[in-house]
Amino acid sequence: MKQFCLIIFSFCGSCLSAQTLPDFDQIKMEKTSDYKPAEPFVLQTSNYLLSIPFKKENKDRLNALRFISKWMNGTPDFSFSFTDMAEKIGKENYDLIGLYMAAMAKYTLENKAAAKDTKQVKLNALILLINYCENKDNDIRMSKQLKKLSEARSKGELEKSM
Repeated sequence: MKQFCLIIFSFCGSCLSAQTLPDFDQIKMEKTSDYKPAEPFVLQTSNYLLSIPFKKENKDRLNALRFISKWMNGTPDFSFSFTDMAEKIGKENYDLIGLYMAAMAKYTLENKAAAKDTKQVKLNALILLINYCENKDNDIRMSKQLKKLSEARSKGELEKSM
């Protein structure tokens, strides 16, 4: 019975953490050595962004994006490149690009062995973004470019379309 309660408690805690944000003021990313300990908070923040409906003026969302961006630009353990994907997602659609960045961070941190394969990171981050956008409850409009990629995915041609 104790094991069952522990499992339920762990499950509820992981669900709750996906819906909350860490206290960004308590997470320092000033030195190279600060970035590794920040990884669980980056993953928590990415999960948060990809699990809540999109609201443009949500201050928590904006702070979360700033936090992820700072980590992506400063971490010595991973390298991120998404300028080529910006045009494929929607060049001027910063909302989609921000969500794509969160998806990249999420995929990278959950799949560290594949993190050096930039093609795999981009592909899987794109899949996460498409899944997020296709969920009507998230209330975000896909760009024309992203709709084409979504159609390519449904035909099994996403990788080729990238």
